[in-house]
Amino acid sequence: MLMNYAFSQVEPISPDRPDQTESPYVVPLNSFQFEAGVVYEKTVRDGSTTNNFSYPSVLFRYGLFNNLELRMEIENVKETTEENGQSLSKTGFNPVSLGFKINAAEEKGLRPAIGFVVNFSLPNFASKDFKNDFVGTSINLALANSITDKFSAGYNLGASWDGNTPEPTFFYSLSLSHELLERVSGFVEVYGFMPEKTRADHRFDFGLSVLALNNLALDASAGLRLTDNAPDFFINGGFSFRLPK
Repeated sequence: MLMNYAFSQVEPISPDRPDQTESPYVVPLNSFQFEAGVVYEKTVRDGSTTNNFSYPSVLFRYGLFNNLELRMEIENVKETTEENGQSLSKTGFNPVSLGFKINAAEEKGLRPAIGFVVNFSLPNFASKDFKNDFVGTSINLALANSITDKFSAGYNLGASWDGNTPEPTFFYSLSLSHELLERVSGFVEVYGFMPEKTRADHRFDFGLSVLALNNLALDASAGLRLTDNAPDFFINGGFSFRLPK
């Protein structure tokens, strides 16, 4: 999420949560940033109800160079499906994701800030029920424009391979964020996923982020489906913390 806090002389934390849009910016050199959250998602289809929990999802970011960060994501999940009075549940870790982000260009005039995010999901570092057959990959072009001192836009385009099928899933997002109060920003966002061989799904979400300290942000968000094949809704809450240099 892009956060504009012009009042601060110390560079405030800029998390990649709670929205779905990745920013093109990296964490400062030699800084370590920790972003964690809990998500509940519900889907009702054809007489069955699926409840998905992520508790927690944790992203670790480290500034290796001025324009390059290393990333690792770990997610513990629980999936429960209820149908005809019966319940089936599985719990475990999704494949660990390792990757990097490059800030390729700063914003200049009408040209947006440009970044690239590349991740690899490792099947050998996952619970049995959640393993990929092969290494999964995602490639994301992250762009951002500061429209005013308090209003900004971030947008992504990319593709991912889940490690189970050779077909890619293309994705997009557009997030608009605004500084509502001193240290409080809000956002609205549309995003979606477009598998090569199945129907696309599109979603909408919104949320708030509070800069509690220059190195600590708290957030909450919620989302709804725009197409009937997307999850019905989700709620999300978490925090981000950066270790001082």
